[in-house]
Amino acid sequence: MIPFDHLGPVFKRFASLVYPQRFRNDLASLSRRMERGGHVLDAGGGTGILSAFLYAQRKDLTFVLLDPAHGMLRHAPAFAVRTVGVAESMPFPGHFFEAVMIGDAFHHCDDPDRAAEEMRRVLKPGGVLVVFEIDPEKALGRFIARAERALGEPAHFFAPGVLSARLAEAGFACTVSRYAWRYAVWCTAPRRAG
Repeated sequence: MIPFDHLGPVFKRFASLVYPQRFRNDLASLSRRMERGGHVLDAGGGTGILSAFLYAQRKDLTFVLLDPAHGMLRHAPAFAVRTVGVAESMPFPGHFFEAVMIGDAFHHCDDPDRAAEEMRRVLKPGGVLVVFEIDPEKALGRFIARAERALGEPAHFFAPGVLSARLAEAGFACTVSRYAWRYAVWCTAPRRAG
């Protein structure tokens, strides 16, 4: 297993460098669609990189970081509410968040389908889910997937179309954006709660 509990300083310093500028711009566009004072969940948020990107655009939003590694959360920004936990069993009420983001962490979920169901549960009707991942169809993605499996990680890496289809099965309407060896699935929760 990757010792995430001890890697907070490394992620704090270097993790933002792996997110392409075009993805950051797309994320900033998302922030303009959110209501003032809304709540955003950064699932598998670690040191809060995705939250920091959005916070630069929208300081009025409330950011909640969820991560199983307390050592990562210790290095999260002060503006974020920190919660130790996993995506498959979130300690939040239903229909609470306007947006849920999960960056480079969905593949670490032990049960990806259960995590998708939980993300839908905590999203408000019409809320947005953003899943940023590594593409195992690309050479670098295949290398990372093999390395994580060798380290004992769940390594649930899905091709963009496969992940989009799985999230659609959980009730989301999805589109895919590609960023070289990375991609994002942008999902909208159904307008009706359920």
